[in-house]
Amino acid sequence: MYSIEQRVFLVLEYHRLKESPTATRRSFQARFNFPEGPDAKTIRTLFDKFQRTGSVTDGLVGNVGRQQTAVTPENVATVSGIIQQNPMSSVRRIASETGLKRSSTQKILRKSLHMFPFKIQTHQAIPVRAVQQRVDFANQMLTMIDSEGFAVAGLQMKHTEWIRE
Repeated sequence: MYSIEQRVFLVLEYHRLKESPTATRRSFQARFNFPEGPDAKTIRTLFDKFQRTGSVTDGLVGNVGRQQTAVTPENVATVSGIIQQNPMSSVRRIASETGLKRSSTQKILRKSLHMFPFKIQTHQAIPVRAVQQRVDFANQMLTMIDSEGFAVAGLQMKHTEWIRE
């Protein structure tokens, strides 16, 4: 992209040289030491924009890309309120209640509210007797390892050193 100074120069030169893009390009290359200057279409477009708006600035600065319409403070507050009332709400249910897209609701939950889905997993409860049996077994194995070591696939382990038999 060209600086404001370079754009002003292009517009003034184009006008001074009686709207000749080739002569304007050559003058631009000599003044700013560019190996290749802007093409004719760029010069004409810049001049037309200047005539239309009176400005040579880039109108896209600050307004580049699609506007974010779903992730607004109001929508974030609405989704947050629904989650506080019922933390077990699904993304689809929240989306249908708020009238937002499912992906927008998911974006609000993850990026704005820092909430992530999870499933509570239930496991079989371990009886107290089984816990005691496991502790006894672990202690028994530790005593065996400390006193004798044990052999696995031709290797004998004593403490934390592996020795070939």
